Amino acid sequence: MKMGHHENTKQFPALAPGPPRMFAPQTSTAVSRPKKNSTACLACKAAKRKCSGPDAPCKACRSTNTECHFDPTRDLRRKVAVKRTIQELTNHKDLLESLLSTLASADQLQLDEVMDLIRNKASFHDIAHVVGGPTTTFGDPQELSNASKLAILEYSEHPVETPRNGLRRPSDPSSNAASSPEEIPNMKPPQWPTVSPYARVTLESLCDIPLFKVPAKPWTTVTDDDYLVSHLVSLYFTWDHPCSQFLDQRIFLEHMRRGDRRSEFCTPLLVNSLLSMASAYSDSPDVLSTPENVFSRGQNFFHEAQRLWEVEDDDHDLPNIQALLLMCCVFKCQGRVRKSWMMLSQAVQLARDIGLFDSPAVLKNKILPEMERVRTITAWGVFNMSSQMSIELQKIAPLPNPMSDVKLCGNEDFDWTPYPRSNKITYDKKPARLPEVREGLAEITGILVDVQKLVSEKGQGASFDEMWRKAQDPFDRLNAWLQHWPSVPEIQHNPVPQVLLLRIKCLQAIIYLFEILNDPHQPQVVRQAQFYQVKAAEEMAQCLRIHRQSYGLKHIPSQIVDAVQTGLRILVHQLEESEESRQAFAELCRFGTALSHRFKQTADAIHEIRKNALHLNIQLPPEAIAIFDDPEQWKSLEP
Repeated sequence: MKMGHHENTKQFPALAPGPPRMFAPQTSTAVSRPKKNSTACLACKAAKRKCSGPDAPCKACRSTNTECHFDPTRDLRRKVAVKRTIQELTNHKDLLESLLSTLASADQLQLDEVMDLIRNKASFHDIAHVVGGPTTTFGDPQELSNASKLAILEYSEHPVETPRNGLRRPSDPSSNAASSPEEIPNMKPPQWPTVSPYARVTLESLCDIPLFKVPAKPWTTVTDDDYLVSHLVSLYFTWDHPCSQFLDQRIFLEHMRRGDRRSEFCTPLLVNSLLSMASAYSDSPDVLSTPENVFSRGQNFFHEAQRLWEVEDDDHDLPNIQALLLMCCVFKCQGRVRKSWMMLSQAVQLARDIGLFDSPAVLKNKILPEMERVRTITAWGVFNMSSQMSIELQKIAPLPNPMSDVKLCGNEDFDWTPYPRSNKITYDKKPARLPEVREGLAEITGILVDVQKLVSEKGQGASFDEMWRKAQDPFDRLNAWLQHWPSVPEIQHNPVPQVLLLRIKCLQAIIYLFEILNDPHQPQVVRQAQFYQVKAAEEMAQCLRIHRQSYGLKHIPSQIVDAVQTGLRILVHQLEESEESRQAFAELCRFGTALSHRFKQTADAIHEIRKNALHLNIQLPPEAIAIFDDPEQWKSLEP
């Protein structure tokens, strides 16, 4: 209804002024509503009363002097419950896969143990421990069923986006649309182990937080994704670095975070080499250079490192040596042994040129303590790798011990925890024991140098009796080393991968030692040498079983590759001798198969072992055949 003219001109009486008062500044005229709490404390839930919500204590508990505790995971409306549901579904899936694998490949003793647990309604945690799945936690099945329905609704409304470059979380606004099977035209069956295009959509990629946050720029042009680079750096310092230690962890991370390309300890060449090696531990499709080919992990970073090495100047000799060592490891994992040796030779020559094996006292310029520490760590890294690889390839590497004592590397240690944490919500932090591992590895390498001398003497025509007599000294020293370091039962109570690997390295050195004494003209002595080799291989399998039961088969240090191949080669001829050898061979098969999906070197070795077994008519145990591959596929290997 339109107002008339006379109504428009009507004057309303003025209101009397109200009492003066102070006004507080307001940023909005909207009426604020009371905040709704979606989580109640456990005491209020039990009493079915209204709760004021976090933080503890709530008003009701404070007034009644009741202990107040909030558990957000019990509220199925919260996103944390959705993440927990995905975690538990993943745990159940992994347990099922481990159980089926065990039922297919276990011997009768282990099969009976698993069936007894199932019949006695043992916990999923106990079953996972027996079948070799990673120890983790499992939620209530009914609660999981209810929560999974909400998880499906939650993620169907908010699909995860997967970019082409870089690993993103679903909430990242810069993500591109997710790919689906319909969007991949003419997809052909893979001819090699593959990484699923949905590997991004995992609990790890959704809510995992890298241990170390570092920038992608200015270190690499392959990606600008800080999360992906931090993810790879965290993988490297968890699974690879503690077992080799070519560089100083703290100093490298500090300088990488600064982003200064003029740094003496961090360069683009070193970073790209490190990212290439770390990619072997990642299941992200973003580290693949060829889609779905697992052996192309990290190749884009590696090609970048090769390009940088071609144009590298002489101002960064120390990080250049570290980068060459990492590139040597990458070549080796690819099965390109000759290229690996050539890269190592360049690192050794560069180390000699800058006086890395000289005493600090004879150097012309005074070295700062920080630089001396890093030089010493790198020198021992070169020495260890050169000595170990030369004996593996039966080459002579006349490289002297570094003049700097290994103790000059320092006593600085760090906490160690498995990364990623998707197999378990929380892990207890353990000492990484980096100084002890460095010193223990240096002791083993020193013994290997003497073993190499025996190789040289054998080539010069030394008698068998003389060789056997001289081998006694390194054998006694290796046994003394084993007695000094934690035994297998001691390690089982507090397993750390690098400590397990250290013992495996010593056992592997025993196998190398008696490999030199393998003379067909001395059958009695050969049997004794084989006895020591078999016992060493069986103990290696015990160490690996501890690793599998503690951390699963998803992340295995690359330094275990050679030990697995050596153990398989020794035990494949001893399968009829004892049940211990059969069980040890099956355990090594598990690791060999897992490693063959990440490292081309192991895949080639596994194929060669299977082919030789067929050629020699060796009857492999059924559990080993089931682990290796489908028995039907063995027919394709027959001549």
